Amino acid sequence: MMGPMQSFTYAGVAEGNGEEGYSLYFPDLAGCVTAGETLTELSAMAREALQLHLGGMLAHGLALPTPTPPESLGRDPEIDEAGILLVTTTVGDTEADVVIDLPTALLARVDHAAQERGVTRSTLLRESAEAFLKAG
Repeated sequence: MMGPMQSFTYAGVAEGNGEEGYSLYFPDLAGCVTAGETLTELSAMAREALQLHLGGMLAHGLALPTPTPPESLGRDPEIDEAGILLVTTTVGDTEADVVIDLPTALLARVDHAAQERGVTRSTLLRESAEAFLKAG
C-alpha cells in the first residue's frame, strides 16, 4: 500500500514537432518517458507516465527526487525542444472492493469482453468507468 493520495509536479521536456509528433522525458526521473501525436495528447500521456513511474517508486519504497524548477533545467542544444511542460499527478490511491448488482447477461458480456482483451473484469470495468467520466 502506498498510503494517502499525494500530489506531485515535475517538469518534463517536450521535443519534436506537429508533423512527426512529440516525445517527453522527465530529467529528474530516469526512464520516465512518453510520446504523443499532439501536445494535448502528450500532456495527457505525461500525466499517466508520471503517475505510473512515481507510483512504482513509492510502492518499492524508493525516495522521490526533489523536482527541479523549470527555470533551472537549462537547454540541451542537441534536442529539438518544443517546450517544458509542468506535469502534476496524484499517486497513492488504494483500490476499494465494491459490490455491484448487474444482470447476469450483462456480466457474461463483460467477462467475455475482458477475456477477449486479455484483462480482468475489474480492469475492464475500471477502464470503462474512466473512459465514461473522461468523455464527460
